[in-house]
Amino acid sequence: MRIILLIMARSDKEQAQTVVSGTAVQSVVPVQAQSQSGSNSAASTVPSAFNPLGPNVMCSFLPRDFLECKEPIDHRNNETAKQVKGYGCLRFGGSSYEDVEHTKVQCTVYTDIDCYGARTFFREGVPCVRYTDHYFVTTLIYSMLLGFLGMDRFCLGQTGTAVGKLLTMGGVGVWWIIDVILLITNNLLPEDGSNWNPYV
Repeated sequence: MRIILLIMARSDKEQAQTVVSGTAVQSVVPVQAQSQSGSNSAASTVPSAFNPLGPNVMCSFLPRDFLECKEPIDHRNNETAKQVKGYGCLRFGGSSYEDVEHTKVQCTVYTDIDCYGARTFFREGVPCVRYTDHYFVTTLIYSMLLGFLGMDRFCLGQTGTAVGKLLTMGGVGVWWIIDVILLITNNLLPEDGSNWNPYV
């Protein structure tokens, strides 16, 4: 009799576990769905790893047309200020690539551009070059036609030598010819250290 009672109790226990497990299965499914939806919402707020095959590119890879970059800092040959700041230009200008100093500037992506990563960053390798209203062709024409009046040096901002060239009528023609040669060989440049403006 006791054995029969134990068997019946055991069968009742197994049925109870089956029912509990059945309800657990029914209740686990929506919980898993909720956890998945929760993880999806979390994934939408937390940035995922960069996908190179995705539609977005790294913000730091964008061309200059999509960025608003600050001008290079001019330290005016102050090496101490450059060491403290960590970047900037000691001097501007240069005729060849080796002569031009390079630095980094802070750039920010335009608000309408979508990209991946930090939208404000430093861009390396920016040349320390500034452009003003000095055009090589215009200055060369002035030098060839009106060089004896010092118009070429007036255009370059070299007022002192321009007045001397004007008073001597181009150094009796010699100074006039020398300045044309200096311009062609790129040895006569704007006084403010800027480069020739490549845009017309």
